[in-house]
Amino acid sequence: MKIPHNKPSIDDNEIEALKEVIESGWIVQGEKVKDFENQMCNYIGLKKGFGVALSNGTSALYLALKILGINSQLDEVLVPNYVCSAVLNAIFMNNATPVVVDVDEVDFNIKFEKIKEKINNKTKVIIIPHTFGIPADVISIKELGIPIIEDCAQALGSKINDKHVGLFGDIAIFSFYATKLITTGQGGMIISTNSEFVDNARDYREYDMRKDYYPRFNFQMTDIQAAMGIVQLKKFNNLLEKRKKIAYKYIEICEEKNWDYQKAKYSNFTQNWFRFVLKQERDFILKLKNKLNEIGVNCVIPIENWQLLSEYLKMNTTDFKISQKITETTLSLPIFPDLIDNTDFELILEFLRGI
Repeated sequence: MKIPHNKPSIDDNEIEALKEVIESGWIVQGEKVKDFENQMCNYIGLKKGFGVALSNGTSALYLALKILGINSQLDEVLVPNYVCSAVLNAIFMNNATPVVVDVDEVDFNIKFEKIKEKINNKTKVIIIPHTFGIPADVISIKELGIPIIEDCAQALGSKINDKHVGLFGDIAIFSFYATKLITTGQGGMIISTNSEFVDNARDYREYDMRKDYYPRFNFQMTDIQAAMGIVQLKKFNNLLEKRKKIAYKYIEICEEKNWDYQKAKYSNFTQNWFRFVLKQERDFILKLKNKLNEIGVNCVIPIENWQLLSEYLKMNTTDFKISQKITETTLSLPIFPDLIDNTDFELILEFLRGI
């Protein structure tokens, strides 16, 4: 495709940082990882030492559940239907039982009213993804008194009342995969305001050469990855601003055309514009997708119907009408930061204006 759906923003600064680490001779977990952890904490609004860098976001989810004591089929974990299957994998890897909940039609996040219907004495954790970077109503959900894991894989830079997401629940996880807000290639992180949870995560990660023994696992990040993350984080505010500029161009067209799109439900919720997702009738979405592909613009249906957790688990689809509808009526447009500096961006805008 002439214009990809997403693309990491990497330049000579990342190359120099990687070169420095490789030439140092120390490429595994070391001081760069520690530095990256602390810089992430500083950005989010945490004390130093309250972040634990890991191999990827999925391992962070797995470990977050383990830290909260989830280890039995009797343990129920509430999770939205409209979400990446990595969440489901982490639940099953901890031998727990997922309880799938439908989502809100405006912001695509797990729906508060549906959560209340599912809570019982087996409910041990609620996983709350901030879907495509739009904050979920974690404050209201927190009042239910159930431990919360905030899935911030797509939400770095998003805030509620000017407080970074991830600081509301018991534990939060981040992902630094190639398509995320900042990237280390692969990589993830656990953060928490609870020092015991952070210590447990770090203890589990340091798996080898221990005097005491219990099963731990190698979920370590390398200094190569961390060096890249440090550079990415330094320019992150600029990357966010570019995403915002692209989003506002799309919004102008949506307002002209009376097109709907995924948005935050409340004015005090600040989204990072990780994605820009149109919401229109199925026929329009499919025609638009095909026409954009024809001119070299890659846009995608963000989560297909067959990717819903209810489909994987062969559940009754009538219980998930909203998430079913979202898969049939959405299209994600390119919004990666470097697009704003690309003259081909006008190609997309002119095409959309001409429809």
